[in-house]
Amino acid sequence: MADAGPLPSGLEPTSNQGPALLRGIWAGMAIAIIIVCLRVFAKIKIGQFRVDDVLMIIAMILAIVGTIFLTLCVHHGFGQNLQYLYLVLNEHHEVSLVLKYIAVLVPVITISTTTARCSFILYLLAILGNNKKYRYALWAVMLIQFAGNVVSAVLPLSICRNVNILWDPTIVTTCGDANAVIKFAYYSNTANSACDLFLAVFPTLIFWNLNLKTPVKIGLIILLSLGIVAMIASIVKTTKLDQVPGVTNLGATGAVELIRWGFVENIIIIITSSVPCIRPLIISSVRKLSSRGYSRSYELTGPQTGQRRTGHDETARRTRGSRFTKNGTVDDTGSVERILDPSSNNVNTTVSGRRDSPTHEDQGITKYVEISVVSGDHFDRRNP
Repeated sequence: MADAGPLPSGLEPTSNQGPALLRGIWAGMAIAIIIVCLRVFAKIKIGQFRVDDVLMIIAMILAIVGTIFLTLCVHHGFGQNLQYLYLVLNEHHEVSLVLKYIAVLVPVITISTTTARCSFILYLLAILGNNKKYRYALWAVMLIQFAGNVVSAVLPLSICRNVNILWDPTIVTTCGDANAVIKFAYYSNTANSACDLFLAVFPTLIFWNLNLKTPVKIGLIILLSLGIVAMIASIVKTTKLDQVPGVTNLGATGAVELIRWGFVENIIIIITSSVPCIRPLIISSVRKLSSRGYSRSYELTGPQTGQRRTGHDETARRTRGSRFTKNGTVDDTGSVERILDPSSNNVNTTVSGRRDSPTHEDQGITKYVEISVVSGDHFDRRNP
């Protein structure tokens, strides 16, 4: 064994956690890929493939690239005790490759997660329309977290004049304050957790004040507040930042937990940001399978007139309040789908029932109020 000076404690070999980590991450990535593909299919089907979908595809591609680098890391020993590999087994080349791949995959996953958040914020902007307060708040959150994460991803690669020092301790170069990099990482991750919390609470405050049925409100809030799970993953990842591996801090575990939770956060954000986009597709498919239920004939008794209504009359009554698609079919998918569908032409941020209310072509949410006026003479003739 080469003379490495006094050996630090914890040089005993440990079980290899890499293969189990890799299986779990690839399983999560497979689910995320399926969800994103369904999202793209749903948005293309309704003719609303937008910038937020492009960003989500980019985020998914970056996530896959990061997982490929993780696979290479595990192949070269990641998941084992890197100190044992480096100081006892003299696997200097293998450990250097692990550090090099980690130096690449961490910024890639960071940018992927950031892009996925930006995609979700743009999706919310399309729903909320032209309300300036909402738009300013969402744009501010998006820019803050984007700027912080980009700096956090680039800073470790630029702290030293020669970037090779990150994986090759024989390089002689000058570096900045490594502690400043860690401190900024704490800041950016804390900002990410706050951003996830904001994006989870913001839809609750918006939709709870709308004049919608309670089940519809709850459905909207649940769909758009799934990011609270990503916030939990982000908080756990922040507590693992002291495990960042490097040539001077290999760590007994090789930052397995830090990498694990970084990928978990990334996968959760991609999935939870895409689920609201595919719900209308799922509802539409389910209702097509059960469409025979609309053809039944049945009788209803009107509460005021006592007249009988057949299934045909009831269907006609419901159709009057429904929206027609481009193919001429009735789109009766419910309030949740109509609100979450940015393609609707009759939605904006005006909440009013007056005829002279200002209208907007931008997309958002509208409350419609129907007013029926009945002449008093009509009741006089029926009740002499």
